[in-house]
Amino acid sequence: MAEGLQSDFKDVEVEFEIGGRGDFIVEVDGKVIFSKTQLINCESERFPYQNEINQLIKNRV
Repeated sequence: MAEGLQSDFKDVEVEFEIGGRGDFIVEVDGKVIFSKTQLINCESERFPYQNEINQLIKNRV
């Protein structure tokens, strides 16, 4: 995922933190753009689909 983000967004800084409870949260400029546990209209928690994070970042910029 980090390589894909850095390929699409040249000035991006990717930082990974180990969290508890299986969290998977993506933030841009301190704002959550994806959270595995806070998805709307989903039957269960899930990880992002391929390129989903890239699209969420593009929508924000």
